Amino acid sequence: MVSLTTRQRDILQILLASSVPLGTADIARQMNLSPRQVNYSLKGMQYWLSQKDIRLHQRPGVGVELECSPEQSKILASEIASKSSLQLILSSGQRQQLLALMLLTQDEPLILLNLQQWAEVSRATILKDLDEIEAWLASWELALIRKPNFGIVVEGKEFCRQQAMAALVWGEIPFSDPIAEMTHTEGLVFDLESDAGLLPIVAQAEQTLSAWNTQRVVGQVANAEEQLGGRFTDDAVLHISLVLAILAQRVTTGHHLEIKQKTIDWLKSLPVWQVARLISMRLVWSPSDDWQDSDIAGIAMHLLAAERSEIWPGDLDRDQSNVLLIEQLLDHIGEAYNQSSLKEDRTLRDGLTNHIIPACLRLRFRLWLPSTLTPTSLDESYQFEYKTAQELAAIVKDVMGVQLPENEVNNLALLLRAAYIRIRPYRFNQVIVVCPSGMATAQLLVARLEARFPRLGTLKVVSLRKLSPELAKSADLILTTVPLQKNIQALVEVIQVHPLLMPEDVDAITRFLS
Repeated sequence: MVSLTTRQRDILQILLASSVPLGTADIARQMNLSPRQVNYSLKGMQYWLSQKDIRLHQRPGVGVELECSPEQSKILASEIASKSSLQLILSSGQRQQLLALMLLTQDEPLILLNLQQWAEVSRATILKDLDEIEAWLASWELALIRKPNFGIVVEGKEFCRQQAMAALVWGEIPFSDPIAEMTHTEGLVFDLESDAGLLPIVAQAEQTLSAWNTQRVVGQVANAEEQLGGRFTDDAVLHISLVLAILAQRVTTGHHLEIKQKTIDWLKSLPVWQVARLISMRLVWSPSDDWQDSDIAGIAMHLLAAERSEIWPGDLDRDQSNVLLIEQLLDHIGEAYNQSSLKEDRTLRDGLTNHIIPACLRLRFRLWLPSTLTPTSLDESYQFEYKTAQELAAIVKDVMGVQLPENEVNNLALLLRAAYIRIRPYRFNQVIVVCPSGMATAQLLVARLEARFPRLGTLKVVSLRKLSPELAKSADLILTTVPLQKNIQALVEVIQVHPLLMPEDVDAITRFLS
């Protein structure tokens, strides 16, 4: 009897739920597949359905539909809900992630034949998968040892191993089709959990991931925020919860981090140590003496170095060099913009502290942070801010001895632009509005501009005939409902808007202000 793959099952469920024919593009969109993948699955379904006297029609320009009676539809829905007639087909990316997870969590060498049987693929496929996994593990300073009559095992520091586990589950991997996701409502969600009984390697992964009690850890992260007097970003809470859930499970199985004693001693001198120690006692169902100082240090390091949504008390008290660094950065910013007021900008000061100190700690501790938490990119309009941010990064390197990554440099550029916007309203001496359509239209446009953009200040309505180059040169901005001469546009920023101030006009003015 031909089996149905889980992908074909999912397509059938979509077709059964639809009262009208569906195009392959519609099915592909719902399943996050390509139309070609859908068509390939449909071909395999036709013979399976024909054995049940059900026809699958594919009509160009109409779509795909099932030809069956209501009773057949009911029986079909019941059958595909059962796992007895299903076959789980993994993508190469899914299989490689499952194999990597198994290798990272096993202490004893695994036999190649067993991997073939658990994944239900050929020896050649497994060997190719191992080549991909070996290259990825090397990026984490982990070695994949493969020896005849010995087996396959991962070797390397526990610290690197746990970070690789977190990156793998988070989806920060070169392999396609992530197998899991961290969510605020359910914690760690394993995408293949419902089909774990169909393949041994999936069942093994489900058992491993279910031992990482991320939902329990989320509450402890919230307690840490309360005790430390600050807040993490929402994504940082998920990241910390995943990392600490992995740590807790590894500690209970006798695996411990390797942290230098000098770092442990420094962390013990900070308030975060007691918070981390308390968390370690609550991460398992019963108090345990299994936790070593190095493991508690791991908790403390992640709490100190995580992304924050606001400045944490004591950030500048831990190290006098932090104070001097922030002052030096503010001085440089004031000089770069020729605005001494920026040196006293409290929001800018807090933003620099909030970004740079955790970033420096992450680099100092060599902690992995998902790039998806800081996916900042800049367009060409940020050239000056980016150049200044690079200069700030050079100062950080000189003072702290660490090189900020590109995404953190981009974050600094955003902080600079925000600070510039905050002082910019006071620099609008004159904004001219040109509207030749009449007094009523001009007054309506001005009213809408004042309501939408109060920071533009007093708006001066000028007739098109009276708009001289001298008058234009005295303005900071001209908003006009008609095209202006090129000699005027060369003197000042000009934005042409609709008399009714359309959404695209609002976007254009907003871009100018920012």
